[in-house]
Amino acid sequence: MTDRSRLLRGGARAVTGLLVTAAAVGGVVLMGNVPLPSVVHEPLALTVDTTQDTARTLACAGSFSELGADPARPGVAIPVGEATTAVSGEASGTATLARGEGTGLPSVVFAPMSQPLAAAQFQAIDTENLRGAAASSCAEPSNEQWIMGGASSLGFSTTLSLGNPGTVPATVSIAVYDENGAVDSVQTAGVIVAPGTQQTVSLNGYAPDRERLAVRVVSTGAPVTAHVGVAQSSGITPFGVSGATPQVEPSTSLVIPAIENADGDDRGPNDSGEGDAFPFIVRALAPGELAGTASVRVLDKNGKSTEVGEIELAPNAVGELRVGTLPDGANALVIDADVPIIAGAAGSADDADTREHDFEWFAPAPVIAADAEVAAPVVAGGRLVVVNPADTEAEITIARADGKGKDTTETVRPGAAVVLDAPANAILTSSAPVHAGVRYVSDSAIAGYPILAPDPRDGTLTVYPR
Repeated sequence: MTDRSRLLRGGARAVTGLLVTAAAVGGVVLMGNVPLPSVVHEPLALTVDTTQDTARTLACAGSFSELGADPARPGVAIPVGEATTAVSGEASGTATLARGEGTGLPSVVFAPMSQPLAAAQFQAIDTENLRGAAASSCAEPSNEQWIMGGASSLGFSTTLSLGNPGTVPATVSIAVYDENGAVDSVQTAGVIVAPGTQQTVSLNGYAPDRERLAVRVVSTGAPVTAHVGVAQSSGITPFGVSGATPQVEPSTSLVIPAIENADGDDRGPNDSGEGDAFPFIVRALAPGELAGTASVRVLDKNGKSTEVGEIELAPNAVGELRVGTLPDGANALVIDADVPIIAGAAGSADDADTREHDFEWFAPAPVIAADAEVAAPVVAGGRLVVVNPADTEAEITIARADGKGKDTTETVRPGAAVVLDAPANAILTSSAPVHAGVRYVSDSAIAGYPILAPDPRDGTLTVYPR
C-alpha cells in the first residue's frame, strides 16, 4: 500500500470517528432536553390501630393512710378502713397491689384500650384521729405527674402513695415545692416501688413545717400512679381529710370542675369580719425559671363567669388565693395563666350543729374530646358536673355502660358548669369539648374527683412499609 493510500484511509477513519463522537454528544444533549416517560409509585401508607390488643390499666389509691397511728412509729403511714370503688365500663380483669400492712388494698382494673373504662374511689372515715370523706380518681400509671394540695405545718399530715401495677421495679424521684420554692433536700429523693406493690411515704418527713405543698413525681423503669392524702386536726379534734388526684403536666389553662364550699352559711363571717368562716382556697405553681400571673374565675349553670382574683407566681413557689365568699351557684373554676402551671382548689363543709368539719382538694380535669365516649364513674351520693368553657353550646348524652335504660340528653350553655343526673356507670358523650368531675357533699363531709378521659393522641399510627 502506497503512502497516499495509507493517508486517505487514516483520514477516512478520523472523519468517521468525529462523526460518531458528534452523534453521541448530540444524542446526550437531545436526551437531556426531551422529556421521557417515567413511572412514579406513591409510597404505601398503612394506618394501624394502636389500641388493638392493648390493655388500659387503672390503679386506685386504696384506703386512707394515717400518720402517727402507731406511737412507736410516728413517721409510718398506716392504712385505716376501706374505700369503695365505682367502675364505669366493663373490666376484663382486676387485681390488687400489696403493701406492708393494713386493710383496703389498692385495686387495679384492666380493659382493652378501645373500650371506655374509668374508676374512682370514695371513703368515709370516722376514727379517734380522722373524720371526713376522701375521694380520688383511679389513674393510669405515668412516668411524670404533679399533685397540688396539703401542708406539713402544725395540725396537718400529708402522705404520698405510689403504686406500681407493672411487672418491673420503678425508681421514683420525688420533688417537693412549698410557698418559698423547691425544697432542696428532696430534689433527688428516691423510692423503689416493687412490681405489684404500693409504697406510702410521709411528706411531713421530707418537707416539715410547710404551709403549702406541691409534688412532682418522676419514675423510671416502670410508670406509677400517685395520690396524696391530707389529714388535719384542731388540737386533738379531727378537722377533715382529703384525697388529691394528680395532674399529668403543667398548662396555661386549667378547668377544675365540681367545686363547692358548703362551709356553713349560718356560722357567720371569718376573723376579719367578712366572708365565709373557712374561705375557698386556690393554689398554683409555675415550675421552671419564669414568674407569672394566674387569673381565677368561677362558672355557674347559666354561663355566668365571675372573676374572683389573681395569683402572683414566683418561679417554683406555691402561690395562693383565698376567696372570702365563693359566688352562689359556682360549679367550676377556670384558671388562665401566662406561664404553664399546676393548680388545685380546696373547699369545706361544716355542720354548725355538730361542729363537725371537712375539706377537699379538687384537681383539674383533662378535656373530653368532642364525640368521644368517655366512662364517668359516679360514687354513691356523688353528682356529675359538666363544664363547657367554650363559646358554643355542647349537647351532652349520658348512657349506662351496661346498655340498660334510656339515654338522657342535656344542652350545656357556652361558659356554663351544670350538675347532671348520672348513674354510677355513666358513659358521657359531648358534641363539643368539655370537662367533667364528681362531687360529694353532705352536712359535714365533702369530696370530689375529676373525670380522667384517655389521652386523645393515642389510637392510630401511620406505617410506611419498605
